Amino acid sequence: MKKFFILSLVFAAFLSSSIPVGSHSLVNGEEAPSITLSSKAGSGSLNELDGKYVVVNFWSASDPQSRITNQNLSKLAEALPSSKVRFVSICTDSDESLASQIMKADGINPAVVSLSSSDVTAQVIDDYQTATGLRSFLIDPFGNLVSVSPSEEAIKTIIS
Repeated sequence: MKKFFILSLVFAAFLSSSIPVGSHSLVNGEEAPSITLSSKAGSGSLNELDGKYVVVNFWSASDPQSRITNQNLSKLAEALPSSKVRFVSICTDSDESLASQIMKADGINPAVVSLSSSDVTAQVIDDYQTATGLRSFLIDPFGNLVSVSPSEEAIKTIIS
């Protein structure tokens, strides 16, 4: 019985350590965390995207799957009306030059709002809980989170 109790505690500790934490809850229907630019990228936030759906994708050069997701979401955003949706690509790597080269090599449309980890505040990475994993988000025109890691089909259905 004692072994089972200890094993349960270890398992619970493992589960709680693998749950992403952030200062903002990521609950569908609630306000999405703001994306505040660092002083290096200029001040303010991405308010010019108000009134449109925004697909935000956090990716890394060292993660092939996140690069593929970035490509696919970029192509999807290009196929949808620009009056309805914008795509924001945020590379979590610190090397801006590498991120820029990869976006060019991956055929990401230059009109995409592309940021690197140095362009956004550390709070953004914390709020979107991407320090431990790469994800994408769909935010509605009112700034509310619609979906975490939405499928392309879900994005098409919601935006169309």
